[in-house]
Amino acid sequence: MMDYEKIRHAAKTGDKILELAVSIGLDPARHTIKDLADMLLARALSESGQDAGCKP
Repeated sequence: MMDYEKIRHAAKTGDKILELAVSIGLDPARHTIKDLADMLLARALSESGQDAGCKP
């Protein structure tokens, strides 16, 4: 069973992913948290020029 701190961290992380996704125009209603996180990571890597092997 997960302890309170792990659950709290997961919820805060999910909220931050949703907030970041909305700030760059992604629609959280159309994607899972994992998909949004992958898209945010791909975007950050492509903007930094380190997108080798990263898929959106």
